[in-house]
Amino acid sequence: MRTEAIVEAIGDFLDDDDWKYEYNGEKTLFKMGVSLRSRLQNTRLYIDVKEDAYLVYAISPISGNGDTVPELMRYITRANYALINGNFELDVRDGEVRYKSYVNCDNLTGLPREIIRDSIYVPCAMMNKYGDGIAAIAMGYSDADTEIKKAEGGSDDDD
Repeated sequence: MRTEAIVEAIGDFLDDDDWKYEYNGEKTLFKMGVSLRSRLQNTRLYIDVKEDAYLVYAISPISGNGDTVPELMRYITRANYALINGNFELDVRDGEVRYKSYVNCDNLTGLPREIIRDSIYVPCAMMNKYGDGIAAIAMGYSDADTEIKKAEGGSDDDD
């Protein structure tokens, strides 16, 4: 599937679903903000269209610092375990946390709306689910073990 067709399919989905977004044609990049129900309150969402694929990034507005990055690393490593669609990433240089989904469009003749929907909504849902922990750990208020149990509904017996 060509880049132009991917861009058109994503744009049509966003328009039909009433998203407010900006599109940069030179970079084939969609940008938008999304309100969350977690302490993060919002996330920046980027859809980066490549030749035969696209990536969706939900970027946390709160980053870790030198002191909190190791604990954030433990948290997102535990959060990533067994995720089916996408994963968290941590830039250890600046503490940025983001969730990434990748969609391979190679050899597709069309891009189903369900695939587009999931690729956009899953990163937002993961920022909702794990956002309280990201915020608490990045601000130095908590630790990975405590926050992963909160996010995943576990107890001390789950270890």
